[in-house]
Amino acid sequence: MANTFLTPTAVARDAAIALSNRLVVGNLVARDKEGMFTAAKVGDSVTVTVPPAISDASEFSSTTSASDMTETSIDLKLEKHFYKRVDLTTKQKTLELSEFTRLVTVPAITGISSSIDKYILKQMQVFRKNLSNAVANRPTTIAHVAKAGQTLNDLFCRKDGRVALIDTTVEYTLSQLSNFASFDYGADVSGVTGSLGRRYGFEFVPDANLGAFSRSSAANDIAGSPVIISTVAAGEDEIGIDGVTNATGTIYAGTVFTIAGDTTRYVVRKDVTAVANAYTTVKIAPVLAAEAAAEAAITFEAAGYMNLAYHPNAIAAAIVAPAPLAIPGSVVQSFNGVSIRVSMDSSISTLADSVVYDVYVGARVIQVDGGCYFGG
Repeated sequence: MANTFLTPTAVARDAAIALSNRLVVGNLVARDKEGMFTAAKVGDSVTVTVPPAISDASEFSSTTSASDMTETSIDLKLEKHFYKRVDLTTKQKTLELSEFTRLVTVPAITGISSSIDKYILKQMQVFRKNLSNAVANRPTTIAHVAKAGQTLNDLFCRKDGRVALIDTTVEYTLSQLSNFASFDYGADVSGVTGSLGRRYGFEFVPDANLGAFSRSSAANDIAGSPVIISTVAAGEDEIGIDGVTNATGTIYAGTVFTIAGDTTRYVVRKDVTAVANAYTTVKIAPVLAAEAAAEAAITFEAAGYMNLAYHPNAIAAAIVAPAPLAIPGSVVQSFNGVSIRVSMDSSISTLADSVVYDVYVGARVIQVDGGCYFGG
């Protein structure tokens, strides 16, 4: 006998709760722009204003002059559409709602939450522009933690709410340091709470999705003799790179490189795809410190790992459910700002019932000096 309480609204409500509870990175970034993606909005992006940098105050003598308050902006686009479809068995259709949530909804939502976190993590690798300690090593000592704090201080990053997002190997190592495990350093220690908690100005959050950083989809996507395609003036934020081995490929956001004649570390801001052995529109940060001459050699930095120290307000993200489909069994539910669409339908040709859980996601780093690579 079918369970009459297993309605799309009930399933979607539990799905929204499960998604909110299982997000890690998605709950550690600013998501205040989600309300701008409403059902009445046309398009899949919104403009996010980036506050201007303010210089030191001038000393008054006889007259005043205005500061440059020109704002910049970026587009926050819902560029990923994640879903999980479950085809129900006869037994699953007769489950109580609590059992259906545990056996069907939670596994599906766990997959979606993991995909969301991995996507946002990849965007956040832009923070690798700012290097704390050695890029090829994981942080292992309290000195490495202190150095990450100094790096953010030197960037004038706000101190409240900072996060150290670390992989499980780093968590394992740091949890054995007396600075985290001994009562001599405070009551909120790993030996009591089972987690690193808030220490030394950071909320330490481990994530199993972190690990080695991938600079490209294949090794030869950055191999070869990469050079600047044509001369680019100082102050520009886009360059072209030619001479890579593979005719097609992708360089991932967060990849760091230097240009011959310029010691500045530049980071790729957005994934870029090659055509005919060239990446013609590479968005970078910071802007070019000096003119990049045509044929100047490009050197890509070692990959390292994915550990980051940052402030959540430096990243804008949105997790938004699509509008319900034009069928009776499609609804949207929200919990703690997270929304998801659930669509339930049956097929008279296959005599099967299906549930689809889906959500849109977008994320961009809006302040590249709001975080740093957390190395050892």
